[in-house]
Amino acid sequence: MVETRLGRLPLDARRVLRAASVFGAVCWDSGVVTLLGEIMPQAVVAEWLAMLIDQEVLLVRSDSRFPGERELAFRHALLREGAYATLTADDARLMHRLAGEWLERHGEGDPMVLAGHFERGGEGASAAHHYLRATQQAMHVLDHQAAMARAALGLACAPPPELRIALLGFRCEAADVAQQVSLDEAEELLRLATPGSVPWAQAMIAYNAGMLRAGRIEELLASIARLHDVTPVPDAAGTMSLALFLGVMFLDMVGHVRKGTALEASFLPIVRARGDQEPLARRYWHTTVADRAAHAYDDPWTALQHTAALHGLFDAIGGELVFVSVQIHRGMNQWYLGALAPAAQALEAIPIADTALGTGSSLRRFMLSWLYADLGALAQARALATQLAESGRAHHNRLEEGRGRWVLAEVLRRDGDLDGADREVEGALALAMPLNRPGILATRSAIRLAQGRAEEALAAAEEAMAHSETMGGCGMFRGALVRLAHAEALHATGARDAAARAIAAARARLLAIADKITDPDYRASFLERVPENARTLALADTWPSDPAPSPRDPST
Repeated sequence: MVETRLGRLPLDARRVLRAASVFGAVCWDSGVVTLLGEIMPQAVVAEWLAMLIDQEVLLVRSDSRFPGERELAFRHALLREGAYATLTADDARLMHRLAGEWLERHGEGDPMVLAGHFERGGEGASAAHHYLRATQQAMHVLDHQAAMARAALGLACAPPPELRIALLGFRCEAADVAQQVSLDEAEELLRLATPGSVPWAQAMIAYNAGMLRAGRIEELLASIARLHDVTPVPDAAGTMSLALFLGVMFLDMVGHVRKGTALEASFLPIVRARGDQEPLARRYWHTTVADRAAHAYDDPWTALQHTAALHGLFDAIGGELVFVSVQIHRGMNQWYLGALAPAAQALEAIPIADTALGTGSSLRRFMLSWLYADLGALAQARALATQLAESGRAHHNRLEEGRGRWVLAEVLRRDGDLDGADREVEGALALAMPLNRPGILATRSAIRLAQGRAEEALAAAEEAMAHSETMGGCGMFRGALVRLAHAEALHATGARDAAARAIAAARARLLAIADKITDPDYRASFLERVPENARTLALADTWPSDPAPSPRDPST
């Protein structure tokens, strides 16, 4: 029917309709004239357009995307498809190029539309340029799958080297967040890009994340070491700061907390030199301190202050990802400080964090599950922990699955399901990142103690203490849990004096941390509302008065 209707039109009318179809479902008078400029005068084009409107092939729309331009639409999509199908390959290529140029001149705002016309018009460099803009738009709204797809379209246009480097950079950045890093692409970009440039930093971020997920720790350490000696080019301080932040985090995660602190020291001069001009550098500096001050310096109060500074930067930077970062760190440090209800509220407000933070996408569910357990909402805690573990297993994400199984073990322990807790804690240990291992061992120790296996509880606790001391920190600020587990295991095995000394040392450490907290409400919640802290203080008040001898303590 479409072929019949089009076949009844005069030849020149079909030519006008073919040109109109190049734009898509809608077109504009002067756009059609431009495409037919070498074939047909403007006045003749106008006459045929009027005839096509009279015959209800085209209709006039009441509004137009471009001011001063009459917008026309095909009455039926099949008419447009039929007309477009009659274009020769050469005519289609020429007309798409002309359509792209016309739309570009008239301010077309959708780079995917422009890229499509230039690609079909044989203009690979122009198409790649607009695919790059489309990729950046997708990144801005956190649609990382779309960003990866658009960057791939741009790369398929055989762009010149500079555009290829830029497209690879954003594809690597999006793939890192989506946890779909191609190490080949990251390695290619590291070879092509100037060290310290935005694409080089994007490649470094993706490469390091890929090495971490693959468990290639020696290569990861060698790669991160390069960050000490690289100076950002003038427009790259923000992206380089992200690479440094993640480098510090990855060093911590693999158990090199002191190396993380050294890299943090290399980061600070960039913030001092560029921070006033580049708010992203300050953002990632405050994020670094907000993320690690608790476990690297025993100072969750300072971490919370840097979270407040992050919030102050939100107005300068904007963007949903900045808001997510503020909320995740606020919730984290409020949880550490015992402000449990506000922490839960902050974390509940950002479900997008479960997909938007790349390597950190397991954090919200891990912390919120533990928080629910601290608040006594064990059913909610169990459901969320199970979801996290199953998500990690389904996506072959060891970090996510390991964290999920750890918090699930903790929830099951508190709920009295010791057999289930036992299974989960062993699974968590098999998957554990070094930074998390002491905390998981503390959970294992508590489970063994509840099972009446005191010697095994002590062995787990002593291993946790040794790991924590060797690394210089304990993940998720579970150091107090480790020290409590050690003291309780000592006590259960009859080493009463050693247990009293251990709990006294744990108490002293808690009070030293509390002394840094200047807000009295937060200081009280830290000591009273964090379960392991409250129990440590209670036992410290009890055990020194216990006169029982310690058969395991050589000093008695």
